[in-house]
Amino acid sequence: MMKLKAEPYTLRLRPDVQKSEQALRRNLNLLWCSGVLFNVLAFKNMANKVEFDAVLWNDEAILFIEYKDSPSMYKNMEAKRAQQIKGYSRNIARAFGFQKYNFIIVVNGLEQRVEKGSAAVIPLNELINYVPGFESSLEELDYIDWLLSKYNRQENPVEFTKELVLKELKILRDKIKQINK
Repeated sequence: MMKLKAEPYTLRLRPDVQKSEQALRRNLNLLWCSGVLFNVLAFKNMANKVEFDAVLWNDEAILFIEYKDSPSMYKNMEAKRAQQIKGYSRNIARAFGFQKYNFIIVVNGLEQRVEKGSAAVIPLNELINYVPGFESSLEELDYIDWLLSKYNRQENPVEFTKELVLKELKILRDKIKQINK
């Protein structure tokens, strides 16, 4: 059985192929990526965390896909769970050295794109032409970019105070600690 490791994560392939997932495989847009894995079980410190129906990547980014065979199956998924899986996806991407990532839910029979939690939900019939938009997996660098633009803007400048800077540095420290625990 194939295993990929990047502490604290391990990715394993589930050997069986679900017939319901064949539609997902037939409709994937593989033009943008250089690799794909199906039925990926993701473990953090060997505790089962999440399963992805497909994981696609190129040199810069990785895409995690959850597939639902019907709108009713998708509706049973809680928004909080979708948000958690997206968070796991970001952490796995980071652990494996990808600076950009995304997590999407693909639904067979869905009429139009929607969002669940913070995850994009797209109809299966749009997948064939889908080129993902990616987000940064490096949350603390995003925060630093935000701080730089906040303090560097010409319009509506921010008053630079010691208390504000210390507060924002503490937020950054907490983000770095959270990532490295």
